Amino acid sequence: MIGWVDPAINPFTGFFQIDPLFTYSAEPIHPLLTNDEKRKLDRVYFPRTRDLLISDYDLMVFRNARIDHFTTRQLDDLCFVFSEGGMTAITTFGPDWDEVWEISNLRDITPVRDYYMAGTVRAYRVRFRRERQPVFLPFVELGLEQVWGEGFHNMEVKQGATVWADIMPYGLPWLVSWRPAGGDPGMQWVFPGGFDGQWFGESNPYAIDFATNLIFHSLGRPLIGDIYARREARHLIAAFRSQKIVILDMADWADTFGADTREIIEKLHEVEVEAGEYTDLYLNREYAASISGMEETFDRISEITEDAVRLKDRAMVWVFVSEWLVVTSVAMIAGFVLWSLMIERRKYREVGSTRPVRL
Repeated sequence: MIGWVDPAINPFTGFFQIDPLFTYSAEPIHPLLTNDEKRKLDRVYFPRTRDLLISDYDLMVFRNARIDHFTTRQLDDLCFVFSEGGMTAITTFGPDWDEVWEISNLRDITPVRDYYMAGTVRAYRVRFRRERQPVFLPFVELGLEQVWGEGFHNMEVKQGATVWADIMPYGLPWLVSWRPAGGDPGMQWVFPGGFDGQWFGESNPYAIDFATNLIFHSLGRPLIGDIYARREARHLIAAFRSQKIVILDMADWADTFGADTREIIEKLHEVEVEAGEYTDLYLNREYAASISGMEETFDRISEITEDAVRLKDRAMVWVFVSEWLVVTSVAMIAGFVLWSLMIERRKYREVGSTRPVRL
């Protein structure tokens, strides 16, 4: 992931976080960074050699990636992995089209010959071309053509590129791909509109599965066979992860007050091992078995959650008792002092008045 990597702006980051199928690294090149700051990020995140780039990654996602600071060697490495290393790229341009892609050797890699920077803020829908391979057509029945988007760019497609979908009612290309010339070219995809957050957002519950099928097709893997089952299994795995975080947070909180959390942590570890096995089933596309196993796991993690709540409550009792003792002690001391000074003052003889005496 290069460029805008915040999941609020780049939906692919969110997809990779949710789905255990993916592991990723992100290089957050913000548009306002200086070239020196970008180079510092390169030294931390970008693979140092071409071989590492090929061996460690299957695809790269560019979201408005201002890589004008890249050296000639880095640009050559990108061109090589895209044309000779089988690397897939998923790209949406911003100002980086004019600053990098159009004026460098990367222009030979992309399936578009021009990309208009003036974004059009208009409502639209996507219509998938029926004559294409059935990569995205299963989602038509699920209503993806009824999802509204709100902004896009214009792009001119190169001869030989494939247009998979159009922006309706304007008839402009929405999704374009091709494999560039080379010995082992990877699929190069281009979206307009900066991965439109409206279309890829909450209004589109199948956006992550749409993106997954795109990646599967690019890498030559079988497409999703059962979208509903995959979605259900993924939701259960994500819910388990969220519940695990809640338990760990409660256990850490109770531990700060001296509670013994070892039993809860041990039980959670046992359930984690089982959940890992069911996650492997998900990765192997055995969705029914994964769903069945994760549902059983949820019964156990619910019990652990109840134990964690009880442990937290016991710790809270001692916190309240300690606070009550402190407050009560202070009140008693203050009352005693007040009683001594105000009520018991009659034990002390009053000082008589003084008057001058003639000597």
